[in-house]
Amino acid sequence: MSTAKPANYYAVPELAAAYDADSKARQDLQFYLALAAETGARRVADLGAGTGLLCSLLAGQGYEVTGVEPEQTMLSLAAAQPHADAVTWIRGTAENLPEAWADLVLMTGHVAQYFLDDTAWVRVLTHAGRALRPGGRLAFEVRNPDVEAWRRWEGTHSTSRGTVTQTVRRQDDLVTHTDTWTDGSGTRTTIETLRFPSWDTVTAGLEAAGLTVDQCWGHWDRSPVRRDSPEWIFLTEAV
Repeated sequence: MSTAKPANYYAVPELAAAYDADSKARQDLQFYLALAAETGARRVADLGAGTGLLCSLLAGQGYEVTGVEPEQTMLSLAAAQPHADAVTWIRGTAENLPEAWADLVLMTGHVAQYFLDDTAWVRVLTHAGRALRPGGRLAFEVRNPDVEAWRRWEGTHSTSRGTVTQTVRRQDDLVTHTDTWTDGSGTRTTIETLRFPSWDTVTAGLEAAGLTVDQCWGHWDRSPVRRDSPEWIFLTEAV
């Protein structure tokens, strides 16, 4: 008997539909909304927009917003957000960002960790930089690898729809988690690989793409970066 291959979480409608509910404790949304105001942005591009929640919140505050997302399932969910009609949605990747359009480009929800080698990392940064208007900024976050967040993923956890059992495998700076989701409709398995790059890897990519670090924080409360900070949150600008 053949065994079905694990799926992409974001392509499974039943799972993707629960993303916002399962992520309701996330602290990054208010952080990035405040950052958009502080930088004086008028046009904001969200790269890897997911369910479109942040795009909708930004549009509701009067920003001109473009959301870029490769997965059609997520874009379908984004279309149902309260201010979806005010957002320009693009199915694609960083290459599809409009040229010299944005005052602020965002990569939230640890999107920056989906670029699994140096070449992919420099490529996305270069396209993000290309999308910026003069004086524009790029902001994103990655998990601090020294904290080893993946160790907390192992085991069975409650979700808005049932439970998920996670197993984790690490190879160098790549962490792959395989998740078995169980709810009233049955069981599904998904798999995902994320990169936990070193500080030097992150900043070398920025330099190669012509971006420089303006500010960096270690958590959503804007505390400074320390060895045990859970996040590295970067605000960058073109050199």
